[in-house]
Amino acid sequence: MKPVVAICVALLYACTVFGIEVPALPQSEFADTEVSTNFVFAVGEGSNRRLVFTVELEASPTNNVEVAIGCDVDEDGSLSLDEAALTVGYDCGEWFVRSSANDSVTYSDAADSGNFRRTYEVRSRHIDPSWNLVKVTRRGLGVANENVTFSLVESGFGLTIR
Repeated sequence: MKPVVAICVALLYACTVFGIEVPALPQSEFADTEVSTNFVFAVGEGSNRRLVFTVELEASPTNNVEVAIGCDVDEDGSLSLDEAALTVGYDCGEWFVRSSANDSVTYSDAADSGNFRRTYEVRSRHIDPSWNLVKVTRRGLGVANENVTFSLVESGFGLTIR
C-alpha cells in the first residue's frame, strides 16, 4: 500500500513548466527611450495551469518595465495596446496590473530606486486560450538592468474524490 500512496503523492506534485527568460533589451535608438520585443507564446487549452511573470529591475524615478500578453489580432507580430489583455510591470515607483477584461488598473507602491523583483501569477480561469503573443517593453532614462521571465505551468495530475 505504501508504494501506491508514494506514487499518488509524486503524481500529485508533477507538473510541466514551459518558460522563457527574455534577453536584455538593447538601448533605444530614439529620444523617447522606448524599446520592446515580442515573443510568440501559445497558451492553448487546459484547466490546471497558470502563467507566471517575474519582473526584476534596478528602479529609478523614470523607469518603466512592463510585460503584456494578448492576442495578435492583426497578425503583424507586435502586440499593440488594444491587443494586450493583461499588462504587468513597474512604472516610476509603482507596480501595476492592467486588465482589459476588467477595464481596470491596480497599483501598489514601491520605492523609486533600488533593485526590485515582483512575481505575478495568472490562474487558469483568467487565461484566454487565444493569447499568442507576449511583449516586453522598457522606457526611461535610468539604467534598468531588467530581467523578465514568463512561464506556463501545467499541473500533471488531478484528483476527484466522491
